[in-house]
Amino acid sequence: MDVNSLTAIPQIILERLDVAWTFVLLLTRHITFMAIVPGVGGGFAGLVLRYPAAMVLSLAALNVDAAVPMPTNMGGMMSQLICEVLLGAVIAMVPLLIVSGAQVAGHLASGTMGLNGAQLVDPTTQTSLPDLARIYSDLAIIIFLMVGGHYVTIYQLSGAESGIVPGTFILSAGGLQALIDQSGAIFQMGCMIAAPVIVALLLTNFVLAVISKAVPTVNIFIISFPLTIGVGLALSILALPEAFHYVNAKFMNLEELLTKVVS
Repeated sequence: MDVNSLTAIPQIILERLDVAWTFVLLLTRHITFMAIVPGVGGGFAGLVLRYPAAMVLSLAALNVDAAVPMPTNMGGMMSQLICEVLLGAVIAMVPLLIVSGAQVAGHLASGTMGLNGAQLVDPTTQTSLPDLARIYSDLAIIIFLMVGGHYVTIYQLSGAESGIVPGTFILSAGGLQALIDQSGAIFQMGCMIAAPVIVALLLTNFVLAVISKAVPTVNIFIISFPLTIGVGLALSILALPEAFHYVNAKFMNLEELLTKVVS
């Protein structure tokens, strides 16, 4: 689409009801996407700041020649809006599930280290997260942006590749199964990332138990707390490159995952 055609779209929206309705459907899709997707979106709290971006993306995805006729009843309008909300939410959930796997790794590592008492508030979800979970999730979001995952999701959202007509998306059995499989992989991904810390602290606790039996006069509780935290943080730093490669491999398959979900 050239610049002249793009600048003429607002006038066409005012003149043609079908084009205006198609724009509303696309805007609903992109607003839902912006509210859920990690990195690009900021949750419902940041939706006010990202509303102009949703409008621009909707205009860019609008195809005047393939405009959808406006339904003649309220039921048809609501069903098409629900389809657009579902499409935006499903596409945004795929990278969000990968980031959630990194958060689970932080939860597991923090729980093993005894750091669940120190928590930060995630501004996206407005929930409390352990420090390590927030670090892992931020790392996953940075990787998502570095590999261009936001471009892949926005391109898939526009419907240019899948050819989805606005207001007609229905989650297929294969797409639902792909979402279920990705949801089930959250805990597996968390265990894989946090495995070095969990194993190292398990061995540390075993050594501390042997010391407490061999030297009963040693106050093992005073020694174990700073020791487990130090070993856990050290292993977390040493394992960051491997965690980076593991999460990067997950995001490199993002296009394939999105194709399975929307097909």
